[in-house]
Amino acid sequence: MKKAVWIILLIIIFSVGCRKDEENKVYQPYLKTGEFRGEYYPTLKWRECKPESVGFDSVKLKRVYDYAANPDIKTQALIIIRRGYIFFEVYLNNFTKDSGHYSYSVAKSFSSALIGIAYYDKLIDSLDDKIYDYYPKYKELFEGNDSSLKKEITIRNLLTMTSGLQWNEENYSIPENDAFIMIDDSDDYFNYILSKPMRYPPGTDWNYSSGDSMLLSGIIEKATGSSPFEYAKKKIFGKIGIKNITWETDKAGHTITAWGIKTTARNFAKFGYLYLKNGIWENKPIIDKRWIKESLIPVSKRYPEELSSIDFYGYQWWLLPALENYRNYDIPPKTYLSWGRYTQQIFIIPEKEIIIIRLAHDTDYQRDDWREAEFLSIVLKCLNN
Repeated sequence: MKKAVWIILLIIIFSVGCRKDEENKVYQPYLKTGEFRGEYYPTLKWRECKPESVGFDSVKLKRVYDYAANPDIKTQALIIIRRGYIFFEVYLNNFTKDSGHYSYSVAKSFSSALIGIAYYDKLIDSLDDKIYDYYPKYKELFEGNDSSLKKEITIRNLLTMTSGLQWNEENYSIPENDAFIMIDDSDDYFNYILSKPMRYPPGTDWNYSSGDSMLLSGIIEKATGSSPFEYAKKKIFGKIGIKNITWETDKAGHTITAWGIKTTARNFAKFGYLYLKNGIWENKPIIDKRWIKESLIPVSKRYPEELSSIDFYGYQWWLLPALENYRNYDIPPKTYLSWGRYTQQIFIIPEKEIIIIRLAHDTDYQRDDWREAEFLSIVLKCLNN
């Protein structure tokens, strides 16, 4: 009799223990399986592993999923990668792993990379070259009352959005938005932008301007003898295994270096990983590491005192101070990101070897519950080491 009682007790204890073990396990479709197998480059395909293999807690990551899947925002893809391994990946709102997604202004960071490659290939003599010399077909647009100022615009001014050209892109809902007017009314975007009057001397004020970014297209065309898209396929996409990618042009055939890339979330992740690895891919330099370092110097450290507050922007990359309330969260100070309309984002956190891709369609700015700093804090709290 006593033996039977002990057997029953053991069965109960074993059953309770098993139930607790099952409760602690997380079987969620957004979490990957497998083990970390050392460093590699995802030229052919990404490797995957369980979160614990790269120091993340599977149970805690449920909060990351819940935050991103909030129905009041429209997340379509979220990928988290550490040490080159995808351990978290989810697609929502009729989006899939194979869906192409528009980059919007994330393309600006790609364009910055191309300028850096051309510069270190010695196709551009100096970032202080005047853009006037790169636009010989548009020289008449540099003439007029403010010609002395317009002819002083440099490549560096375009990269830092300090050209001084008049440009309104503050509100996407008003008809005065220059980006919308250019799309609707202009066949040749170069002509539209270079026809704008000067608002202030180059390098003395910062103004978010897709016009400045678009003019990088003409710099790349003149310096390399090819379109930015063709140059990107040769210098970046082909080397890191990005396929199934398109890049829009205006009606005159100019690659739109301010936006226009369309590709998958995993392809955007490859570009982010290239930056995380300081421009190295398969042990070969794709982007000079000096360019990456240079790209992350804030505008405030480049120009006069008037720009001392612009500590959130580099060469077409956003820096940590761009994130609302970032000081309230424990986020590594060297964090930076590429950022496009409707909150397309590539976050790079070098200190933690993490990149995060978030693609979305957040159009309702009155009910936008996506808070970048808060989200990053939630992700980082899932780290065990």
